[in-house]
Order: sequence, then structure tokens, then C-alpha cells
Amino acid sequence: MFTWYVSLILPLTFLIHVNAIRKQGVAVRGQLLCGSGPANQTKVRIVDIDTGPDPDDKLDEKIINSDGRFELNGSTRELTDIDPDGLTVLFRWMTFHRTTKEKTLERISYELFRISPHILHPCQRKITFKIPKKFIHTGEPKPEQWIDIGTLNLQGHFEEEGRECSH
Repeated sequence: MFTWYVSLILPLTFLIHVNAIRKQGVAVRGQLLCGSGPANQTKVRIVDIDTGPDPDDKLDEKIINSDGRFELNGSTRELTDIDPDGLTVLFRWMTFHRTTKEKTLERISYELFRISPHILHPCQRKITFKIPKKFIHTGEPKPEQWIDIGTLNLQGHFEEEGRECSH
């Protein structure tokens, strides 16, 4: 009798939990500039920052295209709702300033870190944006579920800016 009960209840419980783990994601687009040109070699990614024992989930990651535009669309399967305060879009890039006569050259390059690891700040600059809950989708995003962050010029400094040393 007990074996029959366990063989029926255990699979049923498993099926309920599997169905409770649903697909959730977010879709983001925008353009990144450095001055008047595209911010070449900038890495953009969406991360679901989790609390507790559940590790963070990287939903999507790309290097921006030649005109500075990007589109990210990623998802994960979670038992609970994705926390909108934990969804972030990260931009990582490296800045390098050099004065030549009376001119300042600014170059942004992911490659620069590998070439010059000894510069003052060897870690890449990072900006984090929070994504509102209304942009979380449960499959393929509808047009109104894409968040467009617009055009950002990375020449300046941002209030939520930090550094990231992992590659």
C-alpha cells in the first residue's frame, strides 16, 4: 500500500513542480556611442540577479554591432517571478585617455585590457540599469515588451557606474 502511494504521489509532485518552473525573460535594445562614433567592442548583457542560494542567471550577452546598436533577448526558467529589481542590463567597456600635443584621444576597446593590464584602472567600467516589471515576458516578447533605452554616450560618467574585473 505504501509503495503504491509513493509511486503515485512522488511523480505527481514532480510534475507539479516542473510545470511551476516557467520561462521568463526580458528584451532590450539601444545604441551606445563614444563621442560621435559607436562604442566599439562594448559588451552588453542582461543578468537576473538572484538572492539566496539560487545563482545569478545570464540571460543574454553580445558585443554591440559596428554602428553601436544592440538587441538582447534572453530568458530563464524560475519557480518564482523574476525580480524586476534584480534584472540588470550591464555595459562593460574600457576607456583609455592619452594626450598627444594639445589633443586628447579617447579609445574604447575591450582588447585594450589584454594589451595594457598595467594601466591605473585595469578593470572595465560598468553601468547597470534596472528593468521595470512590465517588460518581463513569458515566451517571445511582444513589440510593447521590448525596452528601448535609447542612445547613450559613454564618454561621460554615470551615477550608477562601477568596475568589473571578470571577463
